Amino acid sequence: YTTKYERDPKVRRIFLKGKKLKCEVCGFDFEAVYGALGRGYIEVHHKKPVSEGVRMTDLDRDLAMLCSNCHRMIHSRKNHMITIEELKKIIGTEK
Repeated sequence: YTTKYERDPKVRRIFLKGKKLKCEVCGFDFEAVYGALGRGYIEVHHKKPVSEGVRMTDLDRDLAMLCSNCHRMIHSRKNHMITIEELKKIIGTEK
């Protein structure tokens, strides 16, 4: 048996509306690098794992914009999801 967790595309649209689409860890901007091909592209990360059945309460607190590389690194550990703050420290972009 498997369990499939669905993400609501409406939530993604609402979260991204009116924002500059840049990675919150490294600052990567798909449109700046890829032009029209990258326009509107960014990955949305759930800080509270959907697979654990945790519900979102606040879009800006519970979601983050990440480039593909940073998103992959956050999920790279088997038993521990790296936080945005931890990844910023690892790559030296923390403030």
